[in-house]
Amino acid sequence: MSGETVIPLKEIKNRVVKSFMSLTARQIALRVISFISLNVILAKVLPVETLGIFNIATAVITFFAFFSDIGLAASLIQKKEAVTDADIKTVFTIQQLIITTLSLVIILSAPFIGDFYALNEDGVWLVRVLGVAFFLSSLKVVPAVLLERELKFQPLVVVEIVETLTFNTLLVLAVFQGLGLWSFSIAALFRGVIGTVLIYILAPAKVGFRIEKAAALKLLSFGIPFQLNSILALLKDRLVPLVIARMVGPVGIGYITWSQALAFLPLEVMNIIIRITFPAFSRMQDDKQSLSKAIEKSLFATSLLVYPVLFGLAAILPSLVLYVVSPKWQPAVSSFYLFAFSTFWAVISTTFTNVLNAVGCIRVTLKLMVFWTVLTWVLTPILVIFYGFTGVALASFLISFTSVITVVLIKRFIKVRVLEAIYLPTLSSMIMGVSVYLFANNFVRGWEALIPTVALGVIIYSVLTLLLGKERVYTELKSLRNV
Repeated sequence: MSGETVIPLKEIKNRVVKSFMSLTARQIALRVISFISLNVILAKVLPVETLGIFNIATAVITFFAFFSDIGLAASLIQKKEAVTDADIKTVFTIQQLIITTLSLVIILSAPFIGDFYALNEDGVWLVRVLGVAFFLSSLKVVPAVLLERELKFQPLVVVEIVETLTFNTLLVLAVFQGLGLWSFSIAALFRGVIGTVLIYILAPAKVGFRIEKAAALKLLSFGIPFQLNSILALLKDRLVPLVIARMVGPVGIGYITWSQALAFLPLEVMNIIIRITFPAFSRMQDDKQSLSKAIEKSLFATSLLVYPVLFGLAAILPSLVLYVVSPKWQPAVSSFYLFAFSTFWAVISTTFTNVLNAVGCIRVTLKLMVFWTVLTWVLTPILVIFYGFTGVALASFLISFTSVITVVLIKRFIKVRVLEAIYLPTLSSMIMGVSVYLFANNFVRGWEALIPTVALGVIIYSVLTLLLGKERVYTELKSLRNV
């Protein structure tokens, strides 16, 4: 992308708002579709063990994925100067060399992975197919990154819509045809092929094979520390579940991943905001006044959208398990509440680590990740020994308290009013959550009653937010309209 133009601050804000509006509604809808198909429909008809095997196979692929680009993709987004043709081809070449090797390792080692986790033959083939899908998805990285750098998310949304609908439609149809684990393999392969072809149609990128030393060294100076953060996040969040899978088995992993998916579902909104604000904050890094305001708006918007969903889920979960999903998931309910507390803190800590990364303080976040990784590795195995699969959630709960460190660090760098940003959403969500829980506990006696219960929660939260913070909400909406 030689000849890249500088984006004025006003245009950055304009693109952020447009991207947020287009991404949020569609992404929430897509995540709801994925969540319902996997964690409600299929959780009801498939054995816990089948979903556990799928989650183990997915975790294996995720483990390899963290080694796929050594941070070069993030370097292209964060780079202050214009991205050149040499940058693009260098990133593409290095990345494909790495990913091709990793994909072959996954495919060839699938039988050994199957033996290690006691997977059946269908599970082994699932690992192989996911390895192929992993290679296909890597081909999308460069065009996707160039679009994100320019804050042009609409083509990415189209690709994700098609991918999500393809995967979930094929998955559900194949499951009801009795294909079992092969349903996941078929759906994943078709998703990979269709998504790769579509992104190059919508956003052609002039990729090619070439490595330029100067471009590689400059990109790696940010990319390597950034990727070390990702690898440590892998060790913290993914590798431990892989290790404890030997301790708790597929059923235990099934309970862990189900409860975690529920508790982390509200964070899908945050992930959208983080995805948009990383390139936006990177462009604002030399203007601290504008950056400070942008951080506060981001934190307020994130908590305003995430907290009511989190507290609402916590309120209706007992009824959801009893009347919608299946009582067989009851053992995982306590894990949900522990993971949910981590989600509450993640809104703050993830927002602030995103800021630190965007302004180039990558070594600070690297130290944080080392600290969290060590804590996770020490606490989780010990707690699993004493509390079984619930120990994973308990460790997450205890470690989440350390997120206050990010508040201290960010305030050293830039002035941010944290309590003012989260006070209104937190208070409104707590009152709404207690009200909905009491209503559900006393009046819900079937899945039909959950619909008005959710509607009641929306009404209570909306009314409370307007009563307690009408001026703040109005000011934020006005600022968006006047961008």
